[in-house]
Amino acid sequence: MAAEQDLKLDDGKAAGEASSGGGKKKLILIIVGIVLLIAVAVGATLFLVGGDSSDEETADKEAVVEEEPLLPAQYVILKPEFVVSFQVGSRQRFLQASIDIMTRKQTVVDALTLHEPMIRNDIIRVIGEQNFDRLRTAEGRVELQELLLQQVRQIVQRESGVEGVEALLFTNFVMQ
Repeated sequence: MAAEQDLKLDDGKAAGEASSGGGKKKLILIIVGIVLLIAVAVGATLFLVGGDSSDEETADKEAVVEEEPLLPAQYVILKPEFVVSFQVGSRQRFLQASIDIMTRKQTVVDALTLHEPMIRNDIIRVIGEQNFDRLRTAEGRVELQELLLQQVRQIVQRESGVEGVEALLFTNFVMQ
């Protein structure tokens, strides 16, 4: 009987060992499955976020070569304000305008400062040549702004040989 009990105990141990070995196999399979799942998720994320980096890097390098970094805008305020008189019929009319010029280059700021008397003269001349009633309309003011911008660009280019006048801004525009 003792021999039968030993056999039964041995069979029980063998069955327990088999089940614990199977549990270890299941645990290893689960861990491997989780690791594979994480690896696939990371790979998919990198693929979607990264894309084809070789083409993008080439395009980025070309863009960097073509474009120089934008510097902060600098404004040259032409002081005092411009006051121009108009003869409209039998009445005397006036226009007062404050003008700022925007650029991103220090060389253009220096050129604008150096040639300010010539720029002011041409601005007053161009404004004086305009039709007073046309300047009362939004389209007339936009046309004047474009005309003055081209005039200032031309003076700066001719006198200093630099380009970079980006905008001419009316910061005050009063007509009476």
